[in-house]
Amino acid sequence: MRWLSWVAGVLALFVCLGSAFGAYELAGYSWDQVVSYKSPFADYERPWADEPSLPTPAETEQTLYLPPETTREASETARRVVLVICDGLTLDASTKMTGLNTLRQYGANTVATTPQPSLSYPTWTTILSGAPPNVSGVPTNWFDAAVPVETLIDVAWRDGRRLVVAAPDDFKTLYSADRAGASFFDKWTDKYMSATYVDRALELAESYQPELLVIHLPDADESAHAYGAASEQYAATTKRMDADLSRLISGLQDDRTVFVITADHGHVAAGGHGGWESEVTRVPAIFAGPGTILGQGDIAQVDIAPTVASLLGMRIPQQSVGRVRDDIIADSEGMVATGEREYLAFARVYASRMGQSASLGKAQHYDEVDAALSKIDDARLVKDRETRLPMALAGAGAALLALVLLFAASWRAGVAAMTGTVAYYAIYNGLYFLVHGYLWSLSAFNTEEYVQSFFYMRMAEAALAALIACVVAAAVYPMLRARPRTPHHGFLGGWLALGPATTLAIVATLAIQVAWFFWAWGADVVWRLPDLKWGFKYDLDLTQITAVGAVALLAPVVTYLVGRYHP
Repeated sequence: MRWLSWVAGVLALFVCLGSAFGAYELAGYSWDQVVSYKSPFADYERPWADEPSLPTPAETEQTLYLPPETTREASETARRVVLVICDGLTLDASTKMTGLNTLRQYGANTVATTPQPSLSYPTWTTILSGAPPNVSGVPTNWFDAAVPVETLIDVAWRDGRRLVVAAPDDFKTLYSADRAGASFFDKWTDKYMSATYVDRALELAESYQPELLVIHLPDADESAHAYGAASEQYAATTKRMDADLSRLISGLQDDRTVFVITADHGHVAAGGHGGWESEVTRVPAIFAGPGTILGQGDIAQVDIAPTVASLLGMRIPQQSVGRVRDDIIADSEGMVATGEREYLAFARVYASRMGQSASLGKAQHYDEVDAALSKIDDARLVKDRETRLPMALAGAGAALLALVLLFAASWRAGVAAMTGTVAYYAIYNGLYFLVHGYLWSLSAFNTEEYVQSFFYMRMAEAALAALIACVVAAAVYPMLRARPRTPHHGFLGGWLALGPATTLAIVATLAIQVAWFFWAWGADVVWRLPDLKWGFKYDLDLTQITAVGAVALLAPVVTYLVGRYHP
């Protein structure tokens, strides 16, 4: 029956190689599904966004749109909102900024929680639209078109409000921000830029008297990526920003101006963001000025857009799922009622596109609509999981069958392979969690340009751990016999098969974890993004299967050499 060892070894090798190819293809498909996600709740025709009202100049390092010669006069009593997005400003750093701490004493000092993923383009869009990524269809920073949901910029422009935008030129691509009556755009660089944005904003505000002024300050983010959020350089950058923010506040404050100063996301100490860590997802959101309530509390980032719209007496962006905060705006009863009506209107669209038009019942108020939409989501998730269950069980069952056949072919090889599998997980996870200090989080890599190299390194570490696992399995294998045999004592097939058997055991245990994710969230992204903590682990599992499956080619050599020279 020694021929069985040869057959088992060849079969294990081919299964591992097939699994490696399949995992590689599935990883690429799943990643593309997230990056190219099309929200069923967005409107890709953008019926509210006509062509820009100002001509687009030739691309230059800086683009300044001056106000037209004739414009309607701004009301001296109309409220003005200055919305400042401090890119990458952590909550902790904001508490050390004098200008922001002064504002905190005169308004609502809140902490906003970002949706997932906590990347820049998705969170900019959430701040401006009130729509999280699963609604907005802006899931990553690779999005490079006009966003398919309505924003404060769209509403202000269509309502004829006096609008000024001072921001990186990404805002032109994403939000058609060059429609603003007066605006300033600059190329994103690694030089300090906040002073220039503040200078231009003050100039344009003086000449154009906007009702809504949107400013984006990029420097905290740049510094965190370059040096880390715990670095002296980051602290120095936020201190410099503090001075510029103080200039902005001093130059614009009056009895009709409300300042809304927030951040799109924070950073982990090493500089990354995008994940679910509290230092990344909890950011400052300060509302200070006439009509705001002194206090503090927590809000959702989706609440910023409807609250700003209500402060200006504007319509709330159509796809907003946030609330008009009555703990921020004084005398807000009418505004909240309007916000609830507009939220209910979007909820009807949401329910219709989920095939649950009748599920809203008599819901009218925020809590009631939220509860109804949660039930719709939960019911859809249960239905999707029921649909995926047979395939998930088939995948997990195939993996378990491979392990059973491994033990049936040789219990000694099975025990040795499982010992090697335990060693694999100890080594790989020890490197990932203890040596590198990573979590299952998009914050693990510092910028998007490192995504590919990050996963390549994890594949290299998985391959190394798998080779060591084969060494461990080969070291244990002869100890399971009363009279150990070397490859030259008629056991060559068994020793060669042990390598692919070990990699097969690792691949099978990883495949069971992939099958669980497939059941829970699926490979296709149709109506919502998956839980990105588990989605990140899923991608890591697939990259491990790719690497370990490929190692099956070298595994027989490793186990043979260990058997040849085993003491």
